[in-house]
Amino acid sequence: MATLSGNKVKDTYSSLLKLSSNSVTTTLKDVEDGSGTTSALKLSTTTVGVDALNFSSLPATSDSELTVLLVDGSNNVVKRELDSSAFSSSTVVFANPMWVLRPNASYTLTASAATPTQAAVSNGSNSSSHEVNDSANHFQTSSTTTGAVTVQQAGLVKIDVNFILEVTSGNTDVIVDVMEKPSGGSAAVIQSITRAHASTGNTAIGFSLVRHVDEDTDLYYTVRNSGGGASMLITSTFILTKLD
Repeated sequence: MATLSGNKVKDTYSSLLKLSSNSVTTTLKDVEDGSGTTSALKLSTTTVGVDALNFSSLPATSDSELTVLLVDGSNNVVKRELDSSAFSSSTVVFANPMWVLRPNASYTLTASAATPTQAAVSNGSNSSSHEVNDSANHFQTSSTTTGAVTVQQAGLVKIDVNFILEVTSGNTDVIVDVMEKPSGGSAAVIQSITRAHASTGNTAIGFSLVRHVDEDTDLYYTVRNSGGGASMLITSTFILTKLD
């Protein structure tokens, strides 16, 4: 630190720091140099304010220290004590519950709307249906509607349809209906998609929708063809994701 000893005020005033006005009060005031240039520092009788913090070298890290400094909604630095699980490698992120349904075998479409038999749930197999992040049982296999999933807690549900089909005859229309059946109510179509195929070969049908669903409502799909012929492959998926 430079000394002021032997220096004249007229030669050193610009390097001295002062408040922008009067004395220190309870109100934050800018700290300026002698030429009136505002610094990033502010002072009051109770608070020190800065526009930004910069460390010449990074502070030491610790995986056992649980006291942290956070910034609240008023831009004040506050101290908080964390639980040890905050630094645990086993900490799980609160992710959205999801069910992924797959047909248990290739399904030949007919002129009658139907739901293929769904594969059993097994997260260890790519040919099975999957249950992800649903320990709270937001979803379960319907006990009343074949091939359906029951939404057990009301809320927003995202529905993703990703069907892979093999069209075996030309001029085939494939109709996919997403269905909703409230508890004690009648089934209704909430989305219907028709895809026309003039020639044979593999094709995909994919779309999504978000819908508020009441408690104990069944969600499922039906598929059929008009003219020609087609099969749904086992790589097809009907995915339900709980958003709230």
